[in-house]
Amino acid sequence: VRQLYSEPLKRFLPDRYVKGKCPKCGAEDQYGDVCEVCKSRYDAIELIDPHCVLDNSVPIVHESRHLFVSLSDLSEFLDSFASSSALDDEVRNFVKTWIKEGLQDWNISRDKPYFGFEIPGYPEKYFYVWMDAPIGYIATTKSWCEANGKSFDSYWHDENTEIWHFIGKDIIYFHTLFWPAMLKVAGFTLPHKIHAHGFLTVNGKKMSKSRGTFILASKYLEVLPAAYLRFYFAAKLSTGVDDIDLNIEDFYYRVRSGLIDNLANLHNRSFSFAETKLGGLLSSVHYDDACRELIAKTRSRIREAFDMYANLDTAGAIKSICEIGNAANLFYQEQAPWGYLKGESANVDKARAIVTACAEVVRMIAIALKPVVPDFSAKVFEQLGLGDQNLADLDKGLGDGNVIAHVEKTYIRPERAEFDALTIPEEKQEEKGVTEEAVKQTIPGEEKGGEDKVAEIVRTPLKPLIEFDDFEKLDIRVGKVIVCEKVKKSNKLLRLEVEIGHPDGPVQILSGLAKHYQPEALIGRNVLVITNLKPREMFGMMSNGMVLAASDELGLELPTVLLRAPGSQVK
Repeated sequence: VRQLYSEPLKRFLPDRYVKGKCPKCGAEDQYGDVCEVCKSRYDAIELIDPHCVLDNSVPIVHESRHLFVSLSDLSEFLDSFASSSALDDEVRNFVKTWIKEGLQDWNISRDKPYFGFEIPGYPEKYFYVWMDAPIGYIATTKSWCEANGKSFDSYWHDENTEIWHFIGKDIIYFHTLFWPAMLKVAGFTLPHKIHAHGFLTVNGKKMSKSRGTFILASKYLEVLPAAYLRFYFAAKLSTGVDDIDLNIEDFYYRVRSGLIDNLANLHNRSFSFAETKLGGLLSSVHYDDACRELIAKTRSRIREAFDMYANLDTAGAIKSICEIGNAANLFYQEQAPWGYLKGESANVDKARAIVTACAEVVRMIAIALKPVVPDFSAKVFEQLGLGDQNLADLDKGLGDGNVIAHVEKTYIRPERAEFDALTIPEEKQEEKGVTEEAVKQTIPGEEKGGEDKVAEIVRTPLKPLIEFDDFEKLDIRVGKVIVCEKVKKSNKLLRLEVEIGHPDGPVQILSGLAKHYQPEALIGRNVLVITNLKPREMFGMMSNGMVLAASDELGLELPTVLLRAPGSQVK
């Protein structure tokens, strides 16, 4: 076999010890086995301009004898496996392409020095890591079965066993071709599902210490609860292999709008009201049609969310759960249980029914969120006086005999600066003498010279006084962004369709936000809009309002309006 050799180091170079340009697509900085950009598989000697990652030297080509598995003999089986439901569509397309191009026999040995297991009878030859590493799945199962008195054969020699793999997209080739081939020949159970994820990026780029985006779990936990990141990643985790980007702006907004000010808020407002105004006692005896409809719709949508979990569409499940929370919050606001506790229209039974219905929705939400944020669910169950619950308990509704007690918030509302602190390089904090208190005041904005800015009061002359009647002429409303996209031929403008409660539906607004926000970060967000400005034409389109924002020399930021419904007036 012809392979790359380092003359300075006097050793053959494994695939991951070499980098260069992909021979298929030309992508830079790719390893010697598979391209992370185009997913092509190749031999290390095919790399363009290769270099050794250990000393940056240019390797030469030497020959060495190796052991091979005739993977091509299993082409028919592998094609059938790739056509099965074990693979998602996107991954299946990759595998089918590789098979169509013709499978090469698989080199399962590597030259010394190499980590792993030496091949018996072949001195200085070692098993290739992707030959022995997956066998660890089997070995771990065997060890567990022996320790717990379970049958190993019932797992790896039973066609009724479902084996699920969750892997990174850079190791698709090994798990969809090499691994099934090994299992087939050895007579072991084949994978039921192989699901591949993309890479984790921060603010759209690879993690970088110099940019402050190399975030260790330990560092993260010093700043924010694990639940926030679990919720955010779950909200972005779909069935595709797209990269999962930790965008700090989007992270903050999704946690605030989805988890805190929607789901956790529904819990706090309904549970606190029940405990302080109704003695914690719940009852479903006086449910009206509106209460019953809310609960029935919630139960149906929770089951749909679990179906999405099962189909690996976690993002879809979280979206559905958040929509349930929005509907229940609106129900609570419109039903206004506090209005039934005073005056001539006082009706405690009515108030109790409304709050019980909302508490029941919270219970079902807690069941659905348990795989993602189990601490939220545990607090809800505890405050309801219930044991641990799961999908099997969904139909066990709350009613007479259930009591809410010892209510406390599931989460404290976070500040934006806590999120920004995640990506401030530690060395920059030390160089600038940034204290913990100062970090909490960091303002999000565009980078200027690569430095992080600390908040200062902006003092500028105020505009001339106006009459109150002049202010009242402005129609300022809460608007929800339904559509957001970049305007062609403009590097400043975004085109938004905003729901402001207009009788004719959403209005179109052109806003200079493109340098400060990605379009996808604004979709679903509440903004403040001046709705009665005269329409203005820009780039051949009419703008029918103005989105309000705060700005200074560091950048621009939209005010956060989370709890008011679209169309609500600002007074």
